[in-house]
Amino acid sequence: MLTDKFIQNLLKNEDNSVTSVMAFMSYNPSIGRVLEKGGVKKFQKLILEMINKLPSVNNCSDFDDLHKEYLQKIIAEIKTNSNSQVSIGQAQKPINVFYKVYIDWARKPDENTRNKLLPFLHVPLDSILMETISTKYPDWYQQNIKQYVNNSQKEFRLSQIKDEELYYCWQKFFREKYPEKPLIFDVAWALNRKQ
Repeated sequence: MLTDKFIQNLLKNEDNSVTSVMAFMSYNPSIGRVLEKGGVKKFQKLILEMINKLPSVNNCSDFDDLHKEYLQKIIAEIKTNSNSQVSIGQAQKPINVFYKVYIDWARKPDENTRNKLLPFLHVPLDSILMETISTKYPDWYQQNIKQYVNNSQKEFRLSQIKDEELYYCWQKFFREKYPEKPLIFDVAWALNRKQ
């Protein structure tokens, strides 16, 4: 039996530590420079709360409800670095990157939950992905997204995704195009980003 209390404490806290680090790694590179200083700590706290609810998700609607709940919490609790309200586009980025890393890549919290949730996961939107989709599927983009764009210079900025209808229009597209794993569209980011 292990008698070293320090090591016992490390073992007891390992899962939460792994989750916190994944949250940190998802937040900082994806949106950290745009959001307030110290926002990552708030995000980590929300993530630790959110993952406890994942096993109760049974269908796409449950997942979208949970996702929406935490989008709203980020919008309420975290500001941009200029102290303005975070848009839905900005709030979705760290959550969706975290889900990609935690659920898809790390296969957490367990293999069964991962397999159940994979078709429901949202694709992390960013300028590279949105611009790529606009060129690969121009008819869809013109019919479904262009109507929301007021300023063509800011067409692919996350700050411009301010309403749920626009955000879910993107996610519906990904889910309809590849229902087994909509997240496959995130590969377009890796293939199209400038080095």
